[in-house]
Amino acid sequence: DIIVEKTAGLPQMSVAYNRQKIAKYGLNVQDLNDIITMGFAGLAAGTVFEGEKQFDLVVRFDEAHRKNIDNLKKAAVTLPNGQALPLSEFADIKITKSPAKISRDETRRRIVIGVNVRNRDLASVVEDVQKIIDKKIHLPVGYSITYGGQFENLENAKARLMIAVPVALFLIFVMLHFAFGSFKDALIIYSAIPFSAVGGVLLLYLRGLPFSISAGVGFIALFGIAVLNGIVLIEHFKELKEEGIKDIHERIIMGTRNRLRPVLLTAGAAALGFLPMAISTNAGAEVQRPLATVVIGGLISATFLTMIVLPVLYSVLDDFRVRVPWINGKVLTLFIVLLAPVLLSAQKSGEAEKYLTVENAIDIALKNNAGLNAERLTVKQAESVTSLDFAKTDFYYSYDENNVAENNAPLDVWGVNQSFKFPTVYFSQNGRNRANAEAQRQKYLLSETLLKREVSKSYYSILYLKNVEKRYLFLDSLLGDFSKAAKLRYELGETNNLEYLTALAKKKEIEVLLAQTRQGIKGAYALLGAWLQTDSVYAIPEIKLPEIELAFSDTANNPGLAYFKRALDAADYEASLQKQNYLPDINLGFFMGTNNAANAKKYYGFDVGVSVPLLFFEQSSKVQQANLERQKIEENYKNYSKKLSGKIQSLLSELKSYRSSIDYYKSAGSSLSKELLLNANKAYQNGEIDFLQYIQLVRNSVVIEMNYLNDLHKYNQTVLSLNYLVLNEL
Repeated sequence: DIIVEKTAGLPQMSVAYNRQKIAKYGLNVQDLNDIITMGFAGLAAGTVFEGEKQFDLVVRFDEAHRKNIDNLKKAAVTLPNGQALPLSEFADIKITKSPAKISRDETRRRIVIGVNVRNRDLASVVEDVQKIIDKKIHLPVGYSITYGGQFENLENAKARLMIAVPVALFLIFVMLHFAFGSFKDALIIYSAIPFSAVGGVLLLYLRGLPFSISAGVGFIALFGIAVLNGIVLIEHFKELKEEGIKDIHERIIMGTRNRLRPVLLTAGAAALGFLPMAISTNAGAEVQRPLATVVIGGLISATFLTMIVLPVLYSVLDDFRVRVPWINGKVLTLFIVLLAPVLLSAQKSGEAEKYLTVENAIDIALKNNAGLNAERLTVKQAESVTSLDFAKTDFYYSYDENNVAENNAPLDVWGVNQSFKFPTVYFSQNGRNRANAEAQRQKYLLSETLLKREVSKSYYSILYLKNVEKRYLFLDSLLGDFSKAAKLRYELGETNNLEYLTALAKKKEIEVLLAQTRQGIKGAYALLGAWLQTDSVYAIPEIKLPEIELAFSDTANNPGLAYFKRALDAADYEASLQKQNYLPDINLGFFMGTNNAANAKKYYGFDVGVSVPLLFFEQSSKVQQANLERQKIEENYKNYSKKLSGKIQSLLSELKSYRSSIDYYKSAGSSLSKELLLNANKAYQNGEIDFLQYIQLVRNSVVIEMNYLNDLHKYNQTVLSLNYLVLNEL
């Protein structure tokens, strides 16, 4: 509420001449002014001499006739033709209010409009006044508007607080550093300041008090009080450490238990001291209440968070050490300062918004998503596995005195040996590797399908929320206009206050829904960005929410089922491979012997052998494990298949229910909504309904559209789930 003070002016006589009539009778304004002056102030008519003294002879009305302007109105005015008419024939003479005073600043006249603000903060009122004046009032040249009084004091105090608060925070940190001799301990205790600020702001909000200068002073006082709890707690932790308690967890538990009462007493005493100010209703309470509220709320939050968060920070940072050379710090600071404009311009250029289609979004996600890229590398890794894993080749040399050449000299023998698994093993390994690679490809396709589905859902969720926001904006604008109209009608006495309160309540309700929708849009954008994983900034165009076509036919090409089929093939090959490991390995060798005699003869030979497993315990275990793995994959395959079938039936059932709602809107709901809005406008313009009934009818029309949008959104989400049908778990 705003109350404008009007200063009562002084009474003055106002004379408005009828210049046309004056000209008609051949008179002039100066003659009439002389008559008026003569009647009240007097006019010199001659000179009176008394000895050497000289006085003007002044003619004017006597005292009895000067008290009423009716005598002046009847004063005779002689016309040029000798006739006389009263002065009222030529001028409108009346008593009016004059300005109480004329004030000047630097030789410029000043008009003061006094405003008393009730139930609102002064800054927001002045801001609203400035907006209205800038929009609706165009001042002539030479006129200007300034805002003084308490608002000027507020601005000056805010300017001082912009200096006082940072200085106070800096001095608190400096004192903490001097007290503890450690930046780390000072920072830990300094964390109580944001904790206390949370409670102060929250209690101000709960009590409906605006932020004011007294609240700012309260924050300064609060910051100083809040660090006391941290000092009490951290100092005790250090004392316990010096007493020999090295285990940090034991030190924290003991310290918090011992200092719980002192911390509560420290905060409680200060809070109770400010309680009378917080509930005061006497003169000056509007200054006391914000200050005390900030201190009490801040101490409550700071106390609880100090006893919980401060020990956690202490345990994390107890042994933390950082060493930064001064020269490096200066170089880093200089580097940041020099490159800041470049980085900001690069960021702005990189954040230029681009409109995005769902197809472009899917392409960007397929290219940039790190999880999908990891799956792609897994496929390449599986494809690179070889089946020909021969054992290492054995080269050897021996000096054999048991075998002699023709010259009775011992032989120098060189040879090479190579072992091979049974040939069928390599075929089984090749089949297993190919099946594993194919399974990984199907798993990649499953991840790709899942990514496409989630990107599409996020994209169409943003479109849906934008359409909802558009409807809420329409209602918000409509209710805003009507709430203003209802307030004006109430102030003029044309209706009661209930009408205005109802319109205002409905407007607030729509404002909350609009704010929630906008937060939902931000969240949907964040989720889409998590899937796209790109540095570019994209925007979804303002378009009508489309209806997505159903492309699902069957599960024949479902990547999840295909994955399990390939995994089963790989398990069959693995089980066969483990059974074939019972077969013997084949060993082949070749050697050559000779000696160092001249023209010595060379002797050649070869050997063939097999390695036969005699103990089958380990291999039997591997065969059993392979069979069990195959059974496990088969059961998972059955489970996935059953769940997939159930999911399909559930989605199809949901799709039918949403389809019927959409068909109803297209056949009847859309026309009903438009007709309802059209008839409401006509009825309101014709005076058949009041504006509250009109608002209700308009809202019913919008609700029909909102229900349609909601059902269409759910329908699209269900269609996307069917078109990209995969389960999130294998």
